[in-house]
Amino acid sequence: MSRLHLRRIAAPALAVSLSMGVAVLGLTAASATAAGSPGVTNTSITIGATVPLTGIASTGYNEVAKAANAVFKYVNSKGGINHRKINYILKDDCYNTPGFGCTGTPNTTTQTQALLAVPVFATVGSLGTPTQESVRNLLKSHGVPQLFVNSGSEAWNNPSHYPMLFGWQQSYIVESKILGTYMNKHLKGKKLCFLGQNDDFGGGGLQGLKDVHANPALVQKYSVTSLVLGGAAYFTPFIKAEQTASCKVVFLDTIPGATAAALGNAAALSFHPQWVISSVGSDPITLHKESSAVNDVGAITFAELPASTDTNPWNAWDRKVLLADPADFPGFTATTPMDGNMAYGIGWGVSFVEALRAEGKNVTRAGFVATLLKTTFQTPALTPLKYSKSNHEGLLGGYVDTVTSQTATTAVAGKTVYVTTPTTSSKVVVTHKVSTSVPAWLQPG
Repeated sequence: MSRLHLRRIAAPALAVSLSMGVAVLGLTAASATAAGSPGVTNTSITIGATVPLTGIASTGYNEVAKAANAVFKYVNSKGGINHRKINYILKDDCYNTPGFGCTGTPNTTTQTQALLAVPVFATVGSLGTPTQESVRNLLKSHGVPQLFVNSGSEAWNNPSHYPMLFGWQQSYIVESKILGTYMNKHLKGKKLCFLGQNDDFGGGGLQGLKDVHANPALVQKYSVTSLVLGGAAYFTPFIKAEQTASCKVVFLDTIPGATAAALGNAAALSFHPQWVISSVGSDPITLHKESSAVNDVGAITFAELPASTDTNPWNAWDRKVLLADPADFPGFTATTPMDGNMAYGIGWGVSFVEALRAEGKNVTRAGFVATLLKTTFQTPALTPLKYSKSNHEGLLGGYVDTVTSQTATTAVAGKTVYVTTPTTSSKVVVTHKVSTSVPAWLQPG
């Protein structure tokens, strides 16, 4: 299943439909902390995150941390981890952008300082490249782990300078290297063109393609600010240029609104290339919230999590967890399609509880980081989660998927798993070893 994670958006950013959200989830912070372990008591551990619950980036993205919170609630209902329950506090930073229906505090630094005052043991699952880059030094100066940042930026993989900072998903470079490798084999000889965001998202994606010699004949970059000001018509010249260049394959490093603009313009121009879309902007459910007229069926994309049509047991487990949390997911039923944002939040939510369990009864910040570095975690991701002293990026592989309907994705290439690293010289390795089992301690009972 494709997942979405907010990329760098300059203000004014993409105008999206607005969802009202709450500013805080979870219990109130416990007043007594264990010596040397801020945010930790004998019965609880308090963590937090800054996320766009309302405002310009809320649509779709406000589900991610709530899905992780559903995991925490589920674990709490089973007695917690080593008799500690997880208290998850969300601060609405509106992606650092005022207006557009923001009811939080559109200042990531201010909201992070509020979490430090609680205090929290760590920030977990905070969202956005520029927002989280802006508080790296603040969290470092307070000795607070910055865990599982929701973004594919390479900025989270800098252990020599930020030893307590960790990403979770694969980087933009890794994803593009995998998609480029697939295209080199299955779309060989077809003219490739590239349209990407004019920041580290598009830059990393283009670099990944070049690393595997999937070199586009035409490279174009778009500005989110200009898309906001110009609307979908801003994309018309980009699509016309691709059509004039006779592009047979078009690679999009685009957020959902930009994907919708690209596909909508292409349809109006009767331009029908093979679309290859970054997982950022390919989730069919979220994309069709942007425009119900957009048709991305047949598009190729990437996913570090099981495709929505998989029989992987994690899909059934994910649904059970969401059904158990009507507060955060009202109206979610046994037949409601589960989108990529939900699956992604559950993924790193499981990663946190796995790491907390592995840490044992004596929980400290330094000990938790050490546990992350020495443990391989069984999560909903298709590949094991394994960090090291030199790699804080997180996941390094997954499926190539195709969009099969407005709600579903399916793995292609016989459910082949592609694994690589961010470095230019590394190769993409093909395997069929899929991580599927749900740990027994997370099962009912």
